Amino acid sequence: MPAAGLLGASPAQAATYYVMATEQASGRILRFNPAAWSGGTTLWQAPSRTGTWTNLSDVKRRSTAKWGNVMLVTSSGAGDYLGRAAMIDESRISSSHTGGIVWQATVDGNPHSIERIGGRGAIVVATSKGATGSSTGGGLHLFVPASNGGTPSTHRAQFISFPGAHGVIYNQNGFVIAVGSGEVRLYGITGDGSATRLKYRTKLTFSDGAGKAKTGHDILPDHKGGGYFFTSSYNVRSLNLVYAGNSWQFTSSLVSTADHVKAYTRLPNGVRTWIVPGAGEGEWSKTIHFSSGNHSKSGARFYRVRYYTTAFA
Repeated sequence: MPAAGLLGASPAQAATYYVMATEQASGRILRFNPAAWSGGTTLWQAPSRTGTWTNLSDVKRRSTAKWGNVMLVTSSGAGDYLGRAAMIDESRISSSHTGGIVWQATVDGNPHSIERIGGRGAIVVATSKGATGSSTGGGLHLFVPASNGGTPSTHRAQFISFPGAHGVIYNQNGFVIAVGSGEVRLYGITGDGSATRLKYRTKLTFSDGAGKAKTGHDILPDHKGGGYFFTSSYNVRSLNLVYAGNSWQFTSSLVSTADHVKAYTRLPNGVRTWIVPGAGEGEWSKTIHFSSGNHSKSGARFYRVRYYTTAFA
């Protein structure tokens, strides 16, 4: 595993920016202050750690006109990978850190990531597998409201096949960006309300080397420099969306050859944070890594880390 320096040096003087993480052992969303590490603050507790709520896989915060600030979460599920996607109204979370769910749906195929489309309220869920856990398949599930900003249906309005889809994020130019097996794809957004749909625009292909898996694991904004970072089985890369001539295109460059990084981003103060499984760990880690110094929590199984913000970028 590469040394921390390969993933970015710490700035000399860093302000404090909170991070949040999915913690699978307890089924909680936790918030941490990297500059004053503690056991963390519980933001939300999933209704269960079994069935469709097994293994929280993603969390994002977004600002909405109807509910105020919300958390978007997915859980991978167990057995046949029938998992869950949900939106939680932060103002309705109880003192015991439970409740607040204003929308939820069961989603087949190992749900790994979730995003809300700004201005419409539609929700996109990325699944890495096919139905009932088939090793082939995966894709993007689109749930749309009857009218913009409303509560989405619990039945998907569109499914786009994208093998190995693991990460999805909204771009404020009016696009959805998703990462899966060997590709980062750009989708435009058409229609409104119940007619909202995703339309393919372009893609970036990537390889992690001959004979190596090339599964894209996550995509997050670079909150310091703009653009994005995406992780794959054996690499971390930067990603930018640029308008070239008469079309949008992706550009990318290598950041690190670290393998199996589950999440990677840079905070506004320049501190980089990531999660990568250590020796004896599975698809998770007890440690949240920072370029300013790593922090561990005994018994934890962190899967993804995010900057604690409602901003898209």
